[in-house]
Amino acid sequence: MQTLLGAIGTAKNFDVWIPLKDRWMLDWSLTSPYGFVDRLPGSFEKVQTILQEVDVVWVGRGTGRLAALYEVEHSTPIYSGLLRLNDIRLIHPEIDRLGIVSNEPRRSAFIRQLNRPTFQASNLVSVCTFLSILMSSIGTRIC
Repeated sequence: MQTLLGAIGTAKNFDVWIPLKDRWMLDWSLTSPYGFVDRLPGSFEKVQTILQEVDVVWVGRGTGRLAALYEVEHSTPIYSGLLRLNDIRLIHPEIDRLGIVSNEPRRSAFIRQLNRPTFQASNLVSVCTFLSILMSSIGTRIC
């Protein structure tokens, strides 16, 4: 999923950040290889350690503005991805495209967790979406 989200970001003319520890696992059979930014913008130093762990970050090309953050949740709890996105959003409320990417059976966990008081109070519900992964014998796609 990181490979595909990065390819979509590149196609939309964004620079792409994928954590260094994950780059070796990208599947180049899904898309043409694309480049990554080596560092995240410096204006996010308060959340740099959290931001570096986000699965896919789209950065406005030449602007240093974070355009979108995506957490891919297959085996880890939905809550951990939401918490990471929420921590960043609390410090940088201008970031308004956040997403959790997972399979459809986990949508109910996303909704349940997003409705927790802490995420309601921060208004994460207004900017965080669920992107469903449809998996079949002919391939994977993001909906």
